[in-house]
Amino acid sequence: MNIAEVENIQDKFAEFEWLTRGITAKSPNFEPQAHGTGEKPLNYEDRLGAIASMDTQLAKSVTALIVFDGKCESEYEYVRNHLVKIMLVNAKSDKKREPEHITMNHLAYLIARMVIDFALNPELEGNFTAQGRLYYAGINSMQMQTEIYRKTWKPYENLMCLALESAIDEASQAIKKYKKNTYKEMRV
Repeated sequence: MNIAEVENIQDKFAEFEWLTRGITAKSPNFEPQAHGTGEKPLNYEDRLGAIASMDTQLAKSVTALIVFDGKCESEYEYVRNHLVKIMLVNAKSDKKREPEHITMNHLAYLIARMVIDFALNPELEGNFTAQGRLYYAGINSMQMQTEIYRKTWKPYENLMCLALESAIDEASQAIKKYKKNTYKEMRV
């Protein structure tokens, strides 16, 4: 991984760093505060307000996955089901027929898991070939050949990636705006 890729990954999750500090009730607080004004410093409840300010459930769920390292099972399932729906709806509108050795539902489910995992851990991308990505997803070469996947199903994976990246960007912008407004209110 080169320096530009590392910086891109850091930029992608930069706003989420603010949320992760102090997100639990017992986390230490290192935020700037005005001493002697009687104002309380920002706590985890203030930070959770950033999540509440997001417009879509997808952005909220993606934020929970990022903040808690993918350990929120219900949020993971929500995001996965959203991505599965994207693939199924688009494949149906493109009149794609069912793959021979795996159902389209199961294929979408496995690809969605891979897309989420690769989005949350961008280092995975450089460690897998096209065949390795399918293997990571749980699709063996007897179920689908790499070339068939690339020609037929890869565009739907790209749609899933686009939806996830949009949700990450939406969440990042909401956090940035909430953080700015919160600090502005503290100064007033």
